[in-house]
Amino acid sequence: MELLVVIAIVGVLVSLLLPAVQQAREAARRIQCFNNVKQLALAIQNYASVTRELPAAGHFGSPGEAVFWDSADWRVDLRSGTQQNWVYDVLPHMEQQNIYDQIDPNQHLTEAPDAVLADPPPSLLCPSSETAGRLYATPRGYGTRPALIGKASYAAYSSPFHIDSFHHTGPIALYGMSLRRVLDGTSLTLMLSEVRSRDEQYDERGAWLLPWSGATLLSMDFHPEYYSQNREEDVPRSSLSFAPDDRSLGFTQVPNGTLPDVLYDCPNKDKASAQLERMPCVAQRPLEYGYVSAAPRSLHVGGVTAGFVDGHVEFLSEDVDEFRMLYMIGVDDGQILPNE
Repeated sequence: MELLVVIAIVGVLVSLLLPAVQQAREAARRIQCFNNVKQLALAIQNYASVTRELPAAGHFGSPGEAVFWDSADWRVDLRSGTQQNWVYDVLPHMEQQNIYDQIDPNQHLTEAPDAVLADPPPSLLCPSSETAGRLYATPRGYGTRPALIGKASYAAYSSPFHIDSFHHTGPIALYGMSLRRVLDGTSLTLMLSEVRSRDEQYDERGAWLLPWSGATLLSMDFHPEYYSQNREEDVPRSSLSFAPDDRSLGFTQVPNGTLPDVLYDCPNKDKASAQLERMPCVAQRPLEYGYVSAAPRSLHVGGVTAGFVDGHVEFLSEDVDEFRMLYMIGVDDGQILPNE
């Protein structure tokens, strides 16, 4: 009887100890993730100090070949060009010159060595994300050959609207921008966040070298007022100012949101599993979803780790005010809100 009592007491103590151990481990993983975002933001700062501009979201085709009108907005074909992305551009500033040198920017991304494509630098992996070792298989007809691209944990904001919107931009603009265009303040402009991936080869989210939705690019999907109106192709750019449409409230891509990411690849056969993993998605179809958009996501409780243009890092809550988040992403909306 005494032995049974001792065993029971030990069992109770262990059951009390395990949650504390798990919390300590998660706290350590969260600190590592915080440091990764910090180093990535500083690498972008270093890039900007050398080139006098922030990196472009991707190496797309020229505006003359990649920009098109879709009856409501000017958009960019994110699958055009040689397809290297902003992560590739800042590799030398992450002490990854060796990887950078193995990818020829004059050739399509899929021409890079298999080992390089499949193996992102460890600093791009959040320990909490369960992403290490996952791969994305490029779709048929993409690039010069089939390729497997490793998945990582961080993405950048290209727009407060849709990722492929040509005129409305976040700090990592589709074709790049000067730091001088960040008129709302570098310490108040949201640039980076975490993303999650799935252990599914045909789900593009997290693919570390692709300038695609949910792979390394994010947007908030907060619509401007003009977007609900069909317009002619020759509409002047001045009329496309970003006056936010408050009908978007409740339908934006907030941290760990329940709305689906709109991707080029979302495996139809696996949508139930994606829902259970809190990773919903839909595939872009011109008649249904004429855009691409993705939310920041993490396995941290309550939000995501986020980096700002000046290099500082904060924890962005799932309960963030949608207007506040909108104005943090926009670089020149004139709405300058102090951090909370």
